[in-house]
Amino acid sequence: MSAPLLQTKLYIPPARPELVSRPRLLRRLTEGLGRRLTLVSAPAGFGKTTLLSECAGTCGRSVAWLSLDERDDDAAQFWTYIIAALQTICEGVGQAPLAAIQSGQPISESLLTNLINEIAQSCEPFVLVLDDYHLISNQDIHSGVIFLLDNMPSVMHLVIATRADPPWSLARLRARDQMTEIRAADLRFTPEEVAAFLNDVMGLGLSPQDIATLDSRTEGWIAGLQMAALSMRGRKDVSAFVSSFGGSHRFVLDYLVEEVLDRQDPSIQDFLLKTSILDRLTASLCDAVAGTDDSSSILAQLDQANLFLIPLDDERRWYRYHHLFADLLRGRLDRVYPGAAARLCLRASEWYVQNNLLGEAVSYALLGGDVEQVARLVEGDAFITAGHGELETVRKQLAALRGIAAEPQPWLSVALAWVTVYTGNLKVVEPFLQEAERAFGELEGKLAPSRLAGRIALLRAYRTAVAEAPELVEHATKAVALLPDDDLNMRAYALSLLATVYAAVGDIRRGAEAAGEAARLARTIGDSHLAAVVLSRMAGTHLAQGKLREAEEASREALRYAEEYRRRTGHVLLTSGFAHLRLSQVLGEWNQIDAALHHAWQGIDLVRQWGQMVILRLGRHILAWLLQASGDTDGALEAAREAELLGKQLDEDFSHVPPAILLAQGEITAAAAWADQRGLTADDQIPPGQTGKCRVFAWLLVAQGRWHEAEVLLERLREIAEESGDVADLMNVLILQSMTLHSQGRSEESLAALERVLALAQPEGYVRTFIRYGAPMGELLRKAVASGIAVDYATSLLEALESEPRGKKSKTQRTPSPLVEPLSERELQVLRLLNTHLSQTDIARELVISANTVRTHVKSIYGKLGVHSRTEAVERARDVGIL
Repeated sequence: MSAPLLQTKLYIPPARPELVSRPRLLRRLTEGLGRRLTLVSAPAGFGKTTLLSECAGTCGRSVAWLSLDERDDDAAQFWTYIIAALQTICEGVGQAPLAAIQSGQPISESLLTNLINEIAQSCEPFVLVLDDYHLISNQDIHSGVIFLLDNMPSVMHLVIATRADPPWSLARLRARDQMTEIRAADLRFTPEEVAAFLNDVMGLGLSPQDIATLDSRTEGWIAGLQMAALSMRGRKDVSAFVSSFGGSHRFVLDYLVEEVLDRQDPSIQDFLLKTSILDRLTASLCDAVAGTDDSSSILAQLDQANLFLIPLDDERRWYRYHHLFADLLRGRLDRVYPGAAARLCLRASEWYVQNNLLGEAVSYALLGGDVEQVARLVEGDAFITAGHGELETVRKQLAALRGIAAEPQPWLSVALAWVTVYTGNLKVVEPFLQEAERAFGELEGKLAPSRLAGRIALLRAYRTAVAEAPELVEHATKAVALLPDDDLNMRAYALSLLATVYAAVGDIRRGAEAAGEAARLARTIGDSHLAAVVLSRMAGTHLAQGKLREAEEASREALRYAEEYRRRTGHVLLTSGFAHLRLSQVLGEWNQIDAALHHAWQGIDLVRQWGQMVILRLGRHILAWLLQASGDTDGALEAAREAELLGKQLDEDFSHVPPAILLAQGEITAAAAWADQRGLTADDQIPPGQTGKCRVFAWLLVAQGRWHEAEVLLERLREIAEESGDVADLMNVLILQSMTLHSQGRSEESLAALERVLALAQPEGYVRTFIRYGAPMGELLRKAVASGIAVDYATSLLEALESEPRGKKSKTQRTPSPLVEPLSERELQVLRLLNTHLSQTDIARELVISANTVRTHVKSIYGKLGVHSRTEAVERARDVGIL
């Protein structure tokens, strides 16, 4: 007599009261019914069972359900329950195989063949769901399920829900298109679903900022959101709870310990704890930190087991832990191995030193609290402290180390000065530099004097360049002269800064020479951070020279260095935000506004994380003009005012940005108030670095019909632009001159100025420089066409002008792409081609890569965007501003 069956294992779980319906996933499950298998594989708490129970009521087929437990790892019991589940929807099926099992016969292919035949003959189309399949380890059971899959009748579809991939040949099923896969990246709640769950279902009434914070902390992990929601009920200070929510919260802690950590072998637990100090994991780094020699196989095992391990590249070389899981592990590490975190950080630092990744080496040496190690590393290159990681975090760590140093550490002071000046605290930089000079005097003979003195001069040059102080050229040239010939990193950086300084004082030609030499050195050295900064500065020089194509190439070269760095380290290079901003300027000038906005938002997001205030101010300035071009006039003015505020923090006069945007919007009275407040006149001196402000004032004079004053000021601006070699500035001045002359009826002179600027602009494809001036520009372009001047080019500019957005958009600005992991440069290329008629084979041919590589990129794109089809990918990319 057989043992009774537990009938509740055969019930379809009822819908949860806090259900957030997920039509995109339900659609994918239903579309997958034409294949043999649906695999739903994700860590604990990702809503696998909830999704499948909802699908059971909407898929249009009968559903047989079996909830597995540890006792079902016996072949006879497993297949007995399978037949019982089948009989809930197909009465009497499998009676003969069941009798054979109960008589003690082994589970053979013959027995399963009989079961398959009965299913084919007796059942209507149905779905069999096996929930918690990760509890099955019996190889005989796996072999039987594979046999069932290979010979499954067409009326049947199998769904496996599991925390770990089954030990089958999934590649074979993929190759034959016999399987639909839904994984953690698919199951993560989207930002919209997070908001719906927290506010609509749980009724918490959270602010958008609190929702975004919880979304970031949980990374769309449904169980984490549920625990956070339960904890917030009845709390008065919800925002304080949200900001502190992490893996140390008791509900999260209990869940992850019971459901994940305690289920692992002791050796795996030890590996997890010791590697938790790493923000990125790769096999050799884990070996060095955990003291093992099999990290590669352990990472592969954790990846297959879906153990809250997130791959960061297509090759599965770099990973990271889920944020909440990492919080848990670090807290447990401190309890299990007190004081070990610092030692493990120093092991990581040594690994990064050996792999010539000094920025990361400094970061981990800082975390490990080793004053001497940090001093040694920054003596080699103090600049690296300001190029890797979030600046405010690095600043606090350096300050703490400086406070506990047993003897004067001039290099720590220089490093701290560098981070401080990058964060925009210009007024407090000099005391650090003087401290370094005093410490240097006390340690005379122990340090290379020119290396230290050169860096101090370079920092003073950067500070004066930002503040536009009169001695900026003096400090920059002094820094270049002091640095030894073999100090290549600093010489490259110093030369790139000198290029910026020359541009600021109106000597673009000498700036271009310095930028070219800096780029040559940066390419020779090959340091990704240095290259990203130097090439981005070079792109800025090209933009001033009117060389858009060279600016684009320099920006994309910088991004290639960043992509190589990401592949090598698993880290996003925050300094690449500078290159994204430069590229957005080029694309914006070509009127490719959607693409330009994508790069602008991405650049601002990265630079904000970095904390580099000067480049962030540049980003807001660029964004203002791009939003204006997109028709978002309110957003443009808001971004312009943010650029002005950032300029004030840096002691820069950036007050001309908002009135320029106002003039582009036709708000002449509001722009005039700015000029009146500053008492501007056409006879004012034009000091170095102030041509932008004067050109905006000249535009205002033109708009007000003050022709004579405008002519006087514009002529002086033209002379300065021609003398300096600032072609971009010259083109704007010539346009305003043409407008001024046209308004006075001096058509011949006006057309001569316009013809000159069209000749300068046409080879590089300028668009926005013209059409930002609106209707008056349209009149001039029509005159040019009628006069036979650059007819094709002028006509194309007219078409662009006439297609400009009309009216105001919502004040709400588009936010940066809310992706857990950003798309790589190659994935962005593939995504753009998905938005065409090209097939994947055609895309492979276009990018000169294999079709398999394209499929890999497409799968990664779908995962990062949280979509399941080409159409959905394009729509989602447009929603988040990537397309």
